[in-house]
Amino acid sequence: MTYPINPSLKRILILGGGFGGIETYRQLHKRLHSMAGSDIRIELINRTNYLTFTPMLHEVATGSVAREHVVQPIREIMACCGNDFHQAEILKVDPKTKEVHTTEGIHTYDILVVALGVRQAYFDIPGAREFTLPLKQLEDAVKIRNQILRAYEHASESHARQEADNAARYLHFVIVGGGASGVELTGQMADLMRNELKKLYGDVPHAVAKITLVHAGSRILELFSRRCAHKALARLQHMGVQVILNDPVASVSADTVVLMSGREVATKNVFWTAGTESGLDKLFPQAILNDKGLLVINDAQQVIGSSNVFALGDCAQDEKDMSRVPATAQAAVQAAAAVADNVVAQLSGLSLRPHRFKNKGDIVPIGDWYAIYEKDNLCFSGRVAWWLRRTVFLMNMHSWSRRLRVVSDWTIQIFQPRDTAEI
Repeated sequence: MTYPINPSLKRILILGGGFGGIETYRQLHKRLHSMAGSDIRIELINRTNYLTFTPMLHEVATGSVAREHVVQPIREIMACCGNDFHQAEILKVDPKTKEVHTTEGIHTYDILVVALGVRQAYFDIPGAREFTLPLKQLEDAVKIRNQILRAYEHASESHARQEADNAARYLHFVIVGGGASGVELTGQMADLMRNELKKLYGDVPHAVAKITLVHAGSRILELFSRRCAHKALARLQHMGVQVILNDPVASVSADTVVLMSGREVATKNVFWTAGTESGLDKLFPQAILNDKGLLVINDAQQVIGSSNVFALGDCAQDEKDMSRVPATAQAAVQAAAAVADNVVAQLSGLSLRPHRFKNKGDIVPIGDWYAIYEKDNLCFSGRVAWWLRRTVFLMNMHSWSRRLRVVSDWTIQIFQPRDTAEI
């Protein structure tokens, strides 16, 4: 299709190489790249040179999925236009001069798309940032995996020295946050501990090995229905997980988690998945951010007060309905298609169209061969839901060769134990 492009708008710059940013690039490239007579350039800036499939990080952290299965090089996705990718840290965005300052130089734009996501929040809880490990990036998953394995090695040495209390602390794992990430990580850890680690560490007192999930709310998976949340709770308890509800974390130290109730949990391993916060306050002028530090957008994904800036994903919030869009990959991908449509419309001098998120269902895997699926009033669980989750993951890959490679690896892994080597 031919678009009547405004000749003064030539450079589109996308910030962020997650699901939203990559999909925006793909959609714009599809619409504009081969257009006759156009010299429009679509560029993308990201901190790493790969896209991370973040919904699978909990499986990297527990050795169920290999690191190379959850990353894809961005230049591979951009194919013919790899030179339009820039690996850099973003330092400042100046909407007045239309400049983005990075560690590798300054980039100008005519239209800007912001898909930078959010970072882990610690809510100023003493010790939380210093003594816990988050699960937001690939490097976080690697650290958690190594922490689990080193904890078992330390427990083995402590048990050999007959230091029972010390061994128990090393074998107690606390996950803070009962949202999807916390529940997924907890389920995978439970399977890892009762299968591979129990076999490999025969000298460890497995009777004291345990997992505790701490959640500040009244039920886990609060974005799901009570029926699905109850299924998830029952599944975790069946796996031997202790779940503490309605008792937020008050402080964390090197070997203890203190809850608001005054309860103390002895542990040397705390993994933090509770809450997120914006990191845009250091990048953008405060005038275009709300009190949460997010970019406020209209129903066309356009930033209020900046007509040439679009935003999507976790870093954006709708001006009319602050809770309309969930912080999920599918929401970001849907918004990306809408952003691409509206960028092209703006280039062509056409009216922008509103975007409404359409939920295709949510899936939360809890250990191997079990997941919970929910859409509207439908809620089912078990192996079918688990396979569906894996299928969705494969279909979000951007090349058939990579899909075939991962399917081959997964098929072999069905007959093998998890990888328990440090990475």
